[in-house]
Amino acid sequence: MITSYANYEWFLKEDLSKYAGKWLAIIDKKIIASSDTAEKAILEAKTKFPNKRPFITKVRDKLSIL
Repeated sequence: MITSYANYEWFLKEDLSKYAGKWLAIIDKKIIASSDTAEKAILEAKTKFPNKRPFITKVRDKLSIL
């Protein structure tokens, strides 16, 4: 089983520019859902993998300010 921290580390290293502005659900270092809202990404993830807990995050777009 891959931990949420491992999924987070994977997320930081990957080029996810094609998902800019989207919410992602990640399980076992794989993107299993992407959506414009966190709620939709979570719902899709829970539908596909009801017994797993996804790592949910938003991919920043180039206009985001840190």
